[in-house]
Amino acid sequence: MSDIAVFERQTLSLTLIEKELYQIYSKLAEKVEDISTKTQLSYIASDSLKHSKILTEKIDAVDGSKVRKKDCDTRTLYNKKLIKTLSKDILKRKTISQHELISLIDTLYGFEVLLFNEYKRAFHLIYAPFTNWDSQKNDKTELSVFKLIVNDEERHKKILLSLTKLCDNRLTLKDDAHIIKYQRPDSWHVLPRCGS
Repeated sequence: MSDIAVFERQTLSLTLIEKELYQIYSKLAEKVEDISTKTQLSYIASDSLKHSKILTEKIDAVDGSKVRKKDCDTRTLYNKKLIKTLSKDILKRKTISQHELISLIDTLYGFEVLLFNEYKRAFHLIYAPFTNWDSQKNDKTELSVFKLIVNDEERHKKILLSLTKLCDNRLTLKDDAHIIKYQRPDSWHVLPRCGS
């Protein structure tokens, strides 16, 4: 198999996963009630859509793909099917509870790790985060789109971990909260005295 065919197959595999992740993150964002969680899930969804478009453009740049979905490896097809099944399950629900969200985030984190590793493997990248990168420097570091995508995937993992922590904290707070009933809170109110 030629290098171009291998590139196309790997790129198509990543495109398929990114498209399915866009769907699941979008649907999940619609079903959660917390605005912060909704926003972060929408952010990841838009990144996944962006990645799938970039990858499609890369395939087109090498004279269009002769590789089809059926040519992708079985692991890719299995993960695509799994994400699609999860997405259909989410669509059936009216809302997603905190407990369900934690479980889903754990699964989604696994997909982000898969993508992170597949991008590095497919495009022979060495991961180096751009945390201290200064655009004003005259640095000869090549900034490829694939490195940017890998950084996005790393960011997605961090977002999912923070969402898990946030959900876990909220559940713990609810479990630990004391229930207090006030029988007559009006009795605490002292009326102002006339003539004082």
